[in-house]
Amino acid sequence: MESNQHARESNDENIVLEGLAALPYHERLTRFIRGSTKHWVSGGVTIVDFRPLYAVTVHHLQYQLATELAKIEKTTVTDEQLERIRDVLHKYTSSLRNFEFIHTNRWNTQFVKDIAASRLDNGKGSKLQAAILAEHGLQVGASHRSLFKDLDLLGSFDSELMRQSSAIGRSLGTERIDVVARQERLIQTRVMTRRFLFAIVGGLIIIVPILILLVGEEVPKSLEVISASIVIFAILVAFFTKLEPENLLASTAAYAAVLVGVIGNRHC
Repeated sequence: MESNQHARESNDENIVLEGLAALPYHERLTRFIRGSTKHWVSGGVTIVDFRPLYAVTVHHLQYQLATELAKIEKTTVTDEQLERIRDVLHKYTSSLRNFEFIHTNRWNTQFVKDIAASRLDNGKGSKLQAAILAEHGLQVGASHRSLFKDLDLLGSFDSELMRQSSAIGRSLGTERIDVVARQERLIQTRVMTRRFLFAIVGGLIIIVPILILLVGEEVPKSLEVISASIVIFAILVAFFTKLEPENLLASTAAYAAVLVGVIGNRHC
């Protein structure tokens, strides 16, 4: 039951936001400011919140940056445009810092604990602020409802957007990363294949002469153990070490020499 109610509320909210998005740009901002900055709380207190104005400032700078990008899509970028983008980015960065402070630090510093730094209200102990609200006609009644919040304008971070979707995969930077990764995997596969082949071939090169020399002198069991040990040793060295193929072959030969030495000592 609650889930159905939540779904209906979410759907109603989406309808309201779609209507807001369909408006011309400045009318859209006007409706957002009117629907987000004034709140009525119990006791008949009006609160005018400045935080949505920070959100609008950030959004407007995003709009300007998007406008510049749209121009670049159609024409070659100019020095004047780069200067303009630099100035907007400077304002954008400053606005983001201010926006972050007013949100994350408003309860963490002595200044904002003692003073309602991000709002005006006409509650108890706020006579001069109440005068400002009265002079500008900003009081609201009990029927007033806030429509929007900062996330409606700026959006919320979705970690799914960071994954390699088909759209992101077509970007030049991602394509280059994928190409480099494929090349590295190909190189590693070639090196691993070469080392594995060296292990097999090198093991056989060592095993065959040993078998020829020892056939008739050793029981089949000893020959089988020697052959299997050499092959297993070569494969393990190939998989679990970073030895070059030549060093791998030398290590396998040394191991085989140890086994042959053990057999020779046993005969002595």
